[in-house]
Amino acid sequence: MTTCLIVDNADETREQFERVMEHLAESGPVPPAGAKVLIAGPADGAWRVISVWDSPDAMQRFFGERLAPAYGKAGLSLDGASRSTFEVHTVAQGGEAG
Repeated sequence: MTTCLIVDNADETREQFERVMEHLAESGPVPPAGAKVLIAGPADGAWRVISVWDSPDAMQRFFGERLAPAYGKAGLSLDGASRSTFEVHTVAQGGEAG
């Protein structure tokens, strides 16, 4: 089941996110295996990350094996983040405008 994850972290800045991404890149590809897309940016006073996963298991595996350690190396935590998920019905991608 394809799953979308939305994480809002009011305690995270763009610079902190970039530091986490650097640590993630040291441990493997970004987006990781099992992820279709990763989108991040500021929203509603928080740092928002939206990702689409092949399955909830792939998402949980990534959190445990790579994301939590990357946050730890960056001296950060996901404790204050809110998470929501939903089952994806449709993913549509457009071509580049020329």
